[in-house]
Amino acid sequence: MTEAQIHRQIADFFRVALGGSAFAFHPPMGGKRPKGEAGKLKGMLAVAGLPDFGVIDSGKIMWIEVKAPKGRVSPAQEACHRALRRAGAPVYVIRSLDEAIAALRQAGIPLRIAEAV
Repeated sequence: MTEAQIHRQIADFFRVALGGSAFAFHPPMGGKRPKGEAGKLKGMLAVAGLPDFGVIDSGKIMWIEVKAPKGRVSPAQEACHRALRRAGAPVYVIRSLDEAIAALRQAGIPLRIAEAV
């Protein structure tokens, strides 16, 4: 399965499975941009390596980085993940929907569908 396919599976799961006050989002930071746009975003505090998903619940945030089964975390991602962890936010690098569900459980995020519980 490709990284994009796993990413889509997780996004679809979040739409139906997150319970309680949980809020998930995808910061649209990846991809190539024209030089001027990239500079503008950097000036607005865009951060290289930000994980694919953020999930907030009860005032706490967790981050999920999606990778294909043989995908690797880039140096910019490693640096960003270290900074997030230093700030007290857990970061999970996952390679499947099952790993994403396990990360949600570990972080204490409520789920509302029976097969995920």
